[in-house]
Amino acid sequence: MESSFTPIEQMLNIRANRHKDFPLQEIILTRLCMHMQGKLLDNRNKMLKAQGINETLFMALITLDAQENQSIQPSELSSALGSSRTNATRIADELEKRGWIERRESDNDRRCLHLHLTEKGNEFLRQLLPPQHQSLQYLWSSLTAAEQEQLEAITRKLLNRLDKMDEDQVIASLSR
Repeated sequence: MESSFTPIEQMLNIRANRHKDFPLQEIILTRLCMHMQGKLLDNRNKMLKAQGINETLFMALITLDAQENQSIQPSELSSALGSSRTNATRIADELEKRGWIERRESDNDRRCLHLHLTEKGNEFLRQLLPPQHQSLQYLWSSLTAAEQEQLEAITRKLLNRLDKMDEDQVIASLSR
């Protein structure tokens, strides 16, 4: 069976044959990572959609579940999700509409709201997570434990380099 990456690889090979200074290996590795990330997201979104939720709502529920009292301020949710406060409010509205969270005043400051995971939200997560976990286990079972550890180490190494490139503004300096 042909890989979904084959057409991209064929195009890159043609380009490399035309341009001798073309960094083929680096581009193939980059495109493979990007292609795989897209496939991972598609796979995850299909599963979430089948369960009646999207990635944003799922991550909001997981974020709430990971808090000590399953409670978080809207501004903290916004930061955790990397979204605007306006968008975090929309997310909270949708979660509340579905009965998965409730808004409560803070015990210490009535001006401060907290978002709390409800029992219905907990129950939804209990049903949602096992198929998610099974799907991930099936995917990653194609690698041995040693390969998984090696991939994690390599991925972290590359992520550290990307973080350093941001920090050092490497892209901006190369673009001048």
